[in-house]
Amino acid sequence: MDEPELLERLLAHPMSGWVLPKATGLPPLGGVGRVLWCGIGGSLLPTDALVGSLGSASHQGRFVPLASPETHPLSLERSDQVVFASKSGRTLELWSWIGRLRAMEGWGRFDHAPLVLTQEDDNPLAQWARVEGFPILPIPDNVGGRYSAFTAVGTLPLAWMGLDAAAFIQGARLVSLQVQGRRGVWGDRVWEMVDHWHQNWLRGIDQWVLLPYANRLEKVGAWWVQLVAESLGKQGAGGVRRGIVPIRAIGPQDQHAQLQRWLDGPRTVGVVLVTVPNGERSEPAQTPSQCPFPGLGALGGSRILGAQASGTREALEAADVPVLHWGLETLDEAGMGAFLMAWQLVVALVGLRLEIDPFDQPAVEAGKHRTLKKLGLAL
Repeated sequence: MDEPELLERLLAHPMSGWVLPKATGLPPLGGVGRVLWCGIGGSLLPTDALVGSLGSASHQGRFVPLASPETHPLSLERSDQVVFASKSGRTLELWSWIGRLRAMEGWGRFDHAPLVLTQEDDNPLAQWARVEGFPILPIPDNVGGRYSAFTAVGTLPLAWMGLDAAAFIQGARLVSLQVQGRRGVWGDRVWEMVDHWHQNWLRGIDQWVLLPYANRLEKVGAWWVQLVAESLGKQGAGGVRRGIVPIRAIGPQDQHAQLQRWLDGPRTVGVVLVTVPNGERSEPAQTPSQCPFPGLGALGGSRILGAQASGTREALEAADVPVLHWGLETLDEAGMGAFLMAWQLVVALVGLRLEIDPFDQPAVEAGKHRTLKKLGLAL
């Protein structure tokens, strides 16, 4: 299937509403202390990725994700902004937290009304929000949960952090337009990745590592894993199983933890290496005489990190491991919008080329149904 046909199929898909996102209005968030974000999967991972990559230490410390129903030592504060996020409005973990928060001292005495992010229909969460008078920030019908980074799931936390949500959307639109026009840096990168993944899949490379050399991108890995795994692990025509296995990593930690497997293990793995500008700040160092690396003290951390990324890439290439390198020019709102949109496009286009639907998740419902049955909650 050639590029024009792939694009045509993507744009015609009923769940492609994210391809050219538009900025939407957001409520004022001045005076908010913590954000208590109740959601899971695509209703949380984009948010967590953006707070982790762009947020200050203060914002990261005041962002409280409430996903797992396990015990959490939480007490409510008047300045909290509570957010309930679920496109379907039927997420078990979300409703677990709704019940627990409502039972806590301080519920109903917030300075800011809770916000609800959901599909604007008659789902249970939307119904409850209307009864309570909570504002609803709609997730469009034609945008699936794991493709929701450019809805309020992504823009609301940016607004809370005082960042430019419009620039985030604009960065995403730029990538989409470049891909559709087969032009620009991002047009080249996305189509190269689509071809690379498909051609390597045909020769048995069905596992891919996302290896960013930046701690600030660590939580992006969790978002990426869901995007790839839930979009590209499917049964195709005739029940043939196909897909790509995502492996989450972070450099340089995983040079020590996983590189051995990638270099000397079975030839089933490829690597996408990501670097970002780190600057060349002078950092004081007092290296003791016992240090086995003479001159190390004169090297800044950014220079060391750059050498590690370059050395890892060369080692992978020498071992004939498929490796692609994305060097990001900026790590800001527009840059993150571009990066996330590029991956959404890669995954969607690869799925269509593999002749599977990258927007459904039929097998996921089986596990959810069994969980509800064990709890005596099955409908």
